[in-house]
Amino acid sequence: MENKEMLLSVRDLTVEYTSEDEVVHAVNHVSFDLARGSTIGLVGETGAGKTSIARAILRILPEPPARVPSGEIIFEGKNLLTLREEEMQKIRGKEISMIFQDPMTALNPIMRVGEQIAEVVRLHEHCSKAEGTKKAKEMLEMVGIPGERYYEYPHQFSGGMKQRVVIAMALACNPTLLLADEPTTALDVTIQAQVLDMIRDLRQKLGTSMIMITHDLGIVAEVCDTVAVIYAGEVVEYGTKEQIFDNPLFPYTIGLFGSLPDLTSDVERLSPIEGLPPDPSDLPRGCAFHPRCPHACEACEKAHLPLADVGGGHLCRCNRLDAIAAEGKKKEARA
Repeated sequence: MENKEMLLSVRDLTVEYTSEDEVVHAVNHVSFDLARGSTIGLVGETGAGKTSIARAILRILPEPPARVPSGEIIFEGKNLLTLREEEMQKIRGKEISMIFQDPMTALNPIMRVGEQIAEVVRLHEHCSKAEGTKKAKEMLEMVGIPGERYYEYPHQFSGGMKQRVVIAMALACNPTLLLADEPTTALDVTIQAQVLDMIRDLRQKLGTSMIMITHDLGIVAEVCDTVAVIYAGEVVEYGTKEQIFDNPLFPYTIGLFGSLPDLTSDVERLSPIEGLPPDPSDLPRGCAFHPRCPHACEACEKAHLPLADVGGGHLCRCNRLDAIAAEGKKKEARA
């Protein structure tokens, strides 16, 4: 991909948290690219490191205990990790914005919700108080909240309504890059669909790029162009949506799809992934997934493979790709 098409390039990003005498390895040498106007999905279980990646991009990690010992985050040709805080303040909310997962902690409980949106607009658009108020009311209307509720406080809104306020705040300045951290978790199914439609419309109208953080593969199928499967703080599989959905290769990715109900299959029970994610302060040697992997062998316990291109830009790190592929073909033949 030509550089002029590239909006964001994350290279060898590592994030660690220090807790007492332990070092928590939250993100381990993650790399991915995001083209202008496209959407990438970061998929994985809770605790995989997805949110830490987004917070590192926006540079809002709590320091201490967090630190970024290595990596580059190139946005619009600038390495965000080397910018002064004054420069990052101009980027946050204007060029890069984030929809936070928990609206309860994202909103100031003693400020009117409309004022919280208007503050973002006035800060970055350098407009008058009246113009900021007008834009804030328009944003509330856009996410399905009457404009007259501008003057109410967060405690007067339900959890789903608070999430819509957070979304309005994130979209207020038409950001170039939107970081969406589980944006529909607190919403019912009907509102989920409306929010996803709204985000999709914004992307089409403004050419907005997006990083969608989720564990919902249905959302990934609906809004994402490329997918990075995250496990134990690293990318274990990476490719286009079609490559990941039509031909999952890494055993963890296969397990995620196996955990979903399939109306075309006559099975009595789902096939969940056995075991629990590893302790990030004490990751296994070799492949981090091998203690839970049904295909693990002795080599998996020793060798930690880099991502390898298996064709067409579909990347995967696994010692037993050939054996897994052969077993998959046998299952298809039996079916």
